[in-house]
Amino acid sequence: MSAKILLAGVAVCAASGLTAQTPAVSGTFVSTIGVDTVAIERYTRGGNKLEGDIITRYPRVRILHYVADLRQASFTGISMAIRRVGQDPATPPPFSMVTLMGDSTGTVEVQRSGRPDTASTGNRAYRGRVAPAVPVEPASFGVYEQILAFNPPTTADSVVVTTIGVQPGVSPTISMVRKGRDSVIFNSSFAPGWIERASVDQSGRITGVDATATTVKAITRRVNVLDFDAVSKSWAAIEAAKGAAGQMSPPDTVRATVARANIRIDYSRPFRRGRSIFGNVVPWNQVWRTGANAATQLSTSADLIIRSTTLPAGKYSLFMLPTATGAKLIINRQTGQWGTEYDPSKDFARIDLNQTTLAQPADQFTIAVAPLGTGGILRMRWDDKEYSLPFRVK
Repeated sequence: MSAKILLAGVAVCAASGLTAQTPAVSGTFVSTIGVDTVAIERYTRGGNKLEGDIITRYPRVRILHYVADLRQASFTGISMAIRRVGQDPATPPPFSMVTLMGDSTGTVEVQRSGRPDTASTGNRAYRGRVAPAVPVEPASFGVYEQILAFNPPTTADSVVVTTIGVQPGVSPTISMVRKGRDSVIFNSSFAPGWIERASVDQSGRITGVDATATTVKAITRRVNVLDFDAVSKSWAAIEAAKGAAGQMSPPDTVRATVARANIRIDYSRPFRRGRSIFGNVVPWNQVWRTGANAATQLSTSADLIIRSTTLPAGKYSLFMLPTATGAKLIINRQTGQWGTEYDPSKDFARIDLNQTTLAQPADQFTIAVAPLGTGGILRMRWDDKEYSLPFRVK
C-alpha cells in the first residue's frame, strides 16, 4: 500500500450548526468516473462506533473494512483491513492498520500479510484537532462525514484537522471551508491543489462530492438502495476473467524496431467512459502524464532525431502539454516516478506535435510506434484527437 495515495479522493462536508451525529445513522455512496462505477461504500454509525466497508476497482478490486471508536466528540481509534474479494477471513489480509489517538500523540501499528511493518509502525505527534486517514481511493465518506460532525467549519473561517496515517514523520492536514449553506470545500496539505466540493443536507450528511478538479476526477453521490455484496462479486468476477485488462487504466507496452533502434514505451491506458477528454478531463495548458498511473516511460537503444532535437539513447519520461490550438511533447530525464510527479527542471526537450481530428473517437488511450520511410512515427490517440511526431534514427 503506497503512502502516496493516503489522502487521495478524500471528501468532506459540513452544514450550518452541524453537531455530533445522532445514533443509528447509515449511508451508501457510489463513486463514478464518467459512465463507470469505480467505488462504493456502506457505513453504519451508532452509539460510540462507526463501521463500514469500501470496495474499489483500482488499482485492483479490493474491500476495506473499518471500525472507528468515537468518544467525547472525537476519534479515539480506528482499525482497518484491506482484502481481496472472497479471501479467506482466516488468512491475514495484505494490509491492516490500527490507529490509537491520544491528546497529542497517535500510535500506528501496520501489518502486511500478517507481518509487522516496522518502518510504518510507531508514534505520530500532532497539534490541535486530529482525525484518522483511510488509505483508499476514494477515501471513506462515512469517516469524513464524522470528521465534519466533530469539526464543523463556519462561514467566517476554515477548520484544519491533522490526519494520522501510514507514512511516518508526515502529518498531513485537511482544511474545510464553508461555501454557502450546503457546500464545503476540502483541501489537503498532502496533495496541494487537490480540491473537492462536497454538498450536504440540513442534517449534515454528505449528499454528493465533486472531485472532477482532481486527478481522480470522480463524482460521488449518496444512494438509498444498493446491493453491495452483489457488486463486489461482479467486480471480482470481471477481474478474474480479464486480469490486468479489467483494471481502470490497464498497463501496456509498445515495442518497435525502427532502423537499428529498439524502442519501448511503458504506459497505462485510461478509457473515455463517455466523457469529453481534451479541454475537460485533460485540461488545456496543463502538463499531462500522457496516460494514467505511473509516468509514461520511453527507452531507445539508439540516438533519435526528432525534428531538430537529437535524443541520445537511454530512458526518459513522456509528458504532454495540450492546448486548444496544439500540443507539445515533453521529454523528461526523470524516470520511475508516479505520473503526477513532474519536475520541469529535468526537461530534456519540448517538441511540437502534429494534431488531427479523428472521424471515429478512440475510447481508450493508445500509443503506437511504426516505421515511416527511413524513420518512424509516434502516434497517440484518445477521444477525437490524434497527436503524432515523426523521427529518424541517427
